Amino acid sequence: MESLVNKKKQEKTHRKARRSKLEIYYNILTELKKESNLEQIKPTRIQQKCNMSYDKFSKNLLELQKRKLVADDQSLKITDKGIQLINDYSKINDFLEKMKLDYIEEESK
Repeated sequence: MESLVNKKKQEKTHRKARRSKLEIYYNILTELKKESNLEQIKPTRIQQKCNMSYDKFSKNLLELQKRKLVADDQSLKITDKGIQLINDYSKINDFLEKMKLDYIEEESK
């Protein structure tokens, strides 16, 4: 009985952390950027690459379009504002990783 409880606790701790809204936006935008060389980008292709349900993907895509990060003329397309968000997010993420290495790793030594 006790081993079953421990096993369930371990399964819960090994789950992936939930993505923040900003991480989801970043993920969608980076996939759109990767696919930008294609003539037509289908929403389903991006949704699958982002590993999201279609409902959640659609909701987030609408939000990105409202914020003018994604355009939807004939096909999905990342805007200049969307590319800027990718660049800024990458810089912030790199900075946070560096801070973690500089300060968190030093403390654990």
